[in-house]
Amino acid sequence: MRVRKFSPKYIPSKNLGRAVRFYREVFDLPTEFGEHEDRHLFFNQEAIVFDEVEAEPITVTVVVRDHESTVEKHLINYYVQQSAPVTESADGKHVTFHLDDFEGNHIEVIANK
Repeated sequence: MRVRKFSPKYIPSKNLGRAVRFYREVFDLPTEFGEHEDRHLFFNQEAIVFDEVEAEPITVTVVVRDHESTVEKHLINYYVQQSAPVTESADGKHVTFHLDDFEGNHIEVIANK
């Protein structure tokens, strides 16, 4: 996916390796290796922090440059199931895919119609 916006940059996760792998693969985010070979994801040269603390699930918003059909195929290729039907914006120009990661965080992927 061609991600245009990603927020927030802080995501609670109990399994850091699995979270990094999921967000890297599904959203094609760049990876950089840090100390002790830890993997870190980045968007617009800002780190995405996965915190291993007990926290309530959050909503992550991802805006992509791709069209609905491209995103749908991408999600199928990575075996990512939608948690709710796709919704359309009021102006009819965008659609929102509703996903949940394995930690229960809700992800809204906003794509072009």
